[in-house]
Amino acid sequence: MYLGLNAYSHDSSACIIDTRGRIIAAAEEERFNQKKHFSGFPERAIKYCLKTAGISSCNLKGIAVGWDAHELLFDRILKEYLFEYRPPQHIFVKSVKKLWRLRRITKCFEERIGKLPQGMKIKYYPHYKAHAASAFYLSGFDDAAFLTIDARGEYDTSWWGKVDYAKGIQLKGTLHHPNSLGCIWGAIGEYCGFIPGWQKAGTTMAFAALGKPKYLGKLKEIVQFLPEKDNNWFFADTSYFCISDCKGQVTTKFEELIGSPCAKPSEYAQVHCDVAASWQEYNQQIILGKLNDIYNKTKKTKLVMAGGVCLNSVTNGLILQKTPFKELFIQPASHDAGVAIGAAYLLCQEFNKGKKPPQLNNALIGPEYSLLDIEMALKKYKHVLAFSKEKSVWKKTAKLLDQGEILMWFQGRLEFGPRALGSRSILAAAVNRSMIGKLNTIKQREQFRPFAISILEEKAKKWLVNGTKSPYMLLVDEIKKGFKRKVPAAQHVDGSVRVQTVNKKDNGIYYSLLKEYEKLSGIPLFINTSFNIKGLPIVNDPSQALQAFLNSKEVKYLVLGEYFVTKK
Repeated sequence: MYLGLNAYSHDSSACIIDTRGRIIAAAEEERFNQKKHFSGFPERAIKYCLKTAGISSCNLKGIAVGWDAHELLFDRILKEYLFEYRPPQHIFVKSVKKLWRLRRITKCFEERIGKLPQGMKIKYYPHYKAHAASAFYLSGFDDAAFLTIDARGEYDTSWWGKVDYAKGIQLKGTLHHPNSLGCIWGAIGEYCGFIPGWQKAGTTMAFAALGKPKYLGKLKEIVQFLPEKDNNWFFADTSYFCISDCKGQVTTKFEELIGSPCAKPSEYAQVHCDVAASWQEYNQQIILGKLNDIYNKTKKTKLVMAGGVCLNSVTNGLILQKTPFKELFIQPASHDAGVAIGAAYLLCQEFNKGKKPPQLNNALIGPEYSLLDIEMALKKYKHVLAFSKEKSVWKKTAKLLDQGEILMWFQGRLEFGPRALGSRSILAAAVNRSMIGKLNTIKQREQFRPFAISILEEKAKKWLVNGTKSPYMLLVDEIKKGFKRKVPAAQHVDGSVRVQTVNKKDNGIYYSLLKEYEKLSGIPLFINTSFNIKGLPIVNDPSQALQAFLNSKEVKYLVLGEYFVTKK
């Protein structure tokens, strides 16, 4: 067994695969400790992986980390701090601490998890190499072009190239910090009134639909795109952006060029919507333009992608329409949690070079809880909750959805990645536009934010303009004209819809729920949003689900395994 880790970076995680390359388990530490984007040591995630695999740490064949501690050399950190873009002192201290923690990870592992096999040394892989591996080795492709891009790795901000089983990952070009698409997403988000950093990039993407790309020309003046260059194909003028960390901020010079920033989301003006729309449009031009260049240079018809910027579903939805690539696989855990998978596969390939692992069928590779676990959790809340067991929970759930109810849904193994895919979800019908406001109130989100849908895979071509298979909710599409009036709550203000396609093989009970709802309503889709409350990660275990249900006064029903739960 091979264990992969993302440690001491946001979204810390663990993944374990067997010698055939089959994923046994993967989880993010935040799901256990309920600290969103947790960046410490993934202790509980590791213990879950080992337990699921049925082994102890001394039985591991190898451990790998999706960060290269050798690249995070002190002299490089010092060079950045003193001679390059000179980040604030706290950023320098943070970088040194991360390096120190990664270098002593073996000691930490043995103190908190258990002894390693004698002589085993933990392997470190470059961050973007781990991202690329996580996408390729799960794709089922024999070869592909790749693009990985986020805020920052050790020193780079993006890699591109090609990959196959004979030669592995072949790097063709990079971007270097501070030229970072991910950091500029953070800067634009803060300018629009959201919290600083990449965490709100998805909100900024949704916010962009409220505006027009009126500032595209000005953004092109301060952010240059040079698609035909192999390296440094993107250049940000740092007199307009402060990119000293992964967060990113705009400077006074940017404000003089564009206008005053928004103090908070509720006070936004049209200029802020238009700036977000302009950056979303430019992001699309940059990504699609570079992908066309990558195709011309690699001549690969298949493409794999990973990294936080690759979670931009609006851009993703255009790739197969606007580039020559014929097939696309985007890693469902494209954020940094996914490098645990990539690190595990890179190590596995060292021992089994050229051996093709099985394709990922679904992202339901996290913890699962038994009926006994559920019943024990329910007993603790019997003074405030009523519950009854149902033989076919999907039938009653579909009926309640058809009646306009909102339900919390907890079934099977937890999803790995930032999207709720029908295991830990909040569900609602999309037939009334008012449902968007109700759900945003429940989740304590900005009222402009849209919601994704789950749709029967076999009905996607009939109901959607493109109808591309999208099992991981990473593509945006559009409802066909003849169906728009039937599902107004499925659509954002610009008519777009983020899509998860569902089939019976990947998630049987969720598929049955969609089929039953279609039978009652004539509609093969409903709204699916993540089962969490503001500021907390997606729920993991029954107790977390029950607590979130109790804290959501507007929701009447929780479907917890075979149980229907209501409040007394």
